[in-house]
Amino acid sequence: MRTIDRFMPGMLAGLIVAAACSPKTSPTVEPRMAGHFTNVGRLHTAAAEGDLAGVHAQASELLARETGEGMPAKAQPYVEELRTFSELASRAPDTELGASAVAHVAAACGSCHRAMKKGPSYTVGSGPPAGDSPVATRMIRHRWAADRLWDGLVGPSDESWQAGAAVLRDAPLFTDALTRDVEQYDEVTKLAWEVHEDGALAYTTRDQGRRAEQYGELLSTCATCHNLLRTAK
Repeated sequence: MRTIDRFMPGMLAGLIVAAACSPKTSPTVEPRMAGHFTNVGRLHTAAAEGDLAGVHAQASELLARETGEGMPAKAQPYVEELRTFSELASRAPDTELGASAVAHVAAACGSCHRAMKKGPSYTVGSGPPAGDSPVATRMIRHRWAADRLWDGLVGPSDESWQAGAAVLRDAPLFTDALTRDVEQYDEVTKLAWEVHEDGALAYTTRDQGRRAEQYGELLSTCATCHNLLRTAK
């Protein structure tokens, strides 16, 4: 996995400047958070599906939506972090780097929510539903787990994060049910096991930055597999 850090030489300096030049709070902050939630959700979906054009479009929209104007001073460093990673996502050259940037966007949202003591509240509730076939059930479980990990970043929520990781560290997908293409078989098997291993590693992770890195790797794996299976014979 290529780290996104090599694309961020001026990020820390930017955060310091932003914190020193913060505008006063605007009464429009809460309504625009609802817009962020929808926008970032679409960004997440595009990254998981390996839709690089969709990642570019949604990240560009998020950049246009959130300039930082009217946000509280305490939130400004996180707004700049969100903008930095949104910009990286908007021009990511491939799905791998796009996925990493998107995961860091989610982490920036969560860090801001924690600092401001505001934001969405997530409860896990029941586990993932069953599908109408063994492979459908596994895919539903993967999607449910990925969504819980995403909630864990955005909330942030330890409960959601660990629930998602616990499901992913369960047995991997059935390769035979995913593809009969001999040329794809080994690669799909490898990707399925990577998802399984990602879950096992994520389960014990507590740091928000490290969680973002791990989720970026997971999104990239999902995107690679989805794009590969689209070409299945």
